[in-house]
Amino acid sequence: MNAQNQRETERLQKTGVRVQNEISRELEALRGRPDHMPGYDYFIDLLAGGIRPDVLEKRAGKPALNLLCVQAPLELIHAAGFLPFKIFSGSYAADALGADGRLPALTCPMLRAVRGIFRLNDSFSGRPWVLPTTCDWIVNLPRMLRMDNPQFAKWFHWLELPHLKDGDAARERWLAEVFGLKKFLEKTTGVKIDRKRLAASVAVYGRAWEALTRLEERRRAGAVPFVWFLIIANSFFLDAPEQWTNAVNALLPALRGNENKNRVFFAGSPVFFPNFKIPLLLEEAGLTVTGDDLCSSGRVFPGGINAEASSEYEMVAVLAGRYHEGCLCPTFADNDRRINSILGDAGNFEGVVFHVLKGCHPYDMESCLLEEPITRRGLKFLRLETDYTAEDGRNLLTRIEAFGQTL
Repeated sequence: MNAQNQRETERLQKTGVRVQNEISRELEALRGRPDHMPGYDYFIDLLAGGIRPDVLEKRAGKPALNLLCVQAPLELIHAAGFLPFKIFSGSYAADALGADGRLPALTCPMLRAVRGIFRLNDSFSGRPWVLPTTCDWIVNLPRMLRMDNPQFAKWFHWLELPHLKDGDAARERWLAEVFGLKKFLEKTTGVKIDRKRLAASVAVYGRAWEALTRLEERRRAGAVPFVWFLIIANSFFLDAPEQWTNAVNALLPALRGNENKNRVFFAGSPVFFPNFKIPLLLEEAGLTVTGDDLCSSGRVFPGGINAEASSEYEMVAVLAGRYHEGCLCPTFADNDRRINSILGDAGNFEGVVFHVLKGCHPYDMESCLLEEPITRRGLKFLRLETDYTAEDGRNLLTRIEAFGQTL
């Protein structure tokens, strides 16, 4: 091994230790919180076990499929015999490893961290990938990953997302994409996704959606702090959905409502473990998050459908419509539903905190567009721009505390 390769090996080893230390530190803090209860331990253990597809496979006994973004119908993936594994990383150390000078300075930090995790572990390579084309960073992710491994994906499928929702042309294009995904899955596994298999998977995710809905109701009542809600949602892709659902249902009876004060709605760029900096700062400033529309939390998947008396084609079509209409990603051009979904819940909060990761251009632009209609309704609006770093924490806390005093 030459000197350059030796230095790279040592760097990867040191980064791997730092990543694990980040995870262990955050999980230890969670276990030491005064609001910790035994029902949360299942979700903590999922995150502690490793955010990797091979760990999911060992835990659940089924092959994993790598997924980025939540537009791909999970029920189809499950019916093909896979467990959908949503790739994410909130690790500061992995972000630093992914930002090695070959990427633009304002690359999405979450995808930089994904690249860093990818360099640390090659378990992502030998599995199928499905990538919805939600933003330009995700479109370029394969190129980013091929910098480190030219053969990173043996099976790879683009799911081209129309950037319009309304209109027959957009719906027909998306339906064709979903049927293309079905064909890819069947070809990859050799399994025919027939009506019976698909209906069984629809039922599995329907029960998960019901559990998530009840958990959301408890949060609105002040019984689930935002940090714990994020832990539960982030862990959704780390076990079989049946097991996750059972754990949520077992937790629900122990949740009791508390006083809601300084209630806010949290929107914007996704928040992934272990980077819970902003949620913890909101909590420190005395703000209560009673709702959110993050694709890493409240929108982790769009909800169930009624599969009774439906043909195979009808189920696929309804699923396609559910995921397309239920998605509130700012990459859509006709996205009035986004502001309507926030304001529709306006009686449950007094302000909106909008989180923007530096380099996350769709949400950065959206923050400018949403501020005026939100404040026109008499609600307060706070935009927080940050990166995968701890250095700005005190400055952000000062701004959050000042915002809280206006509520």
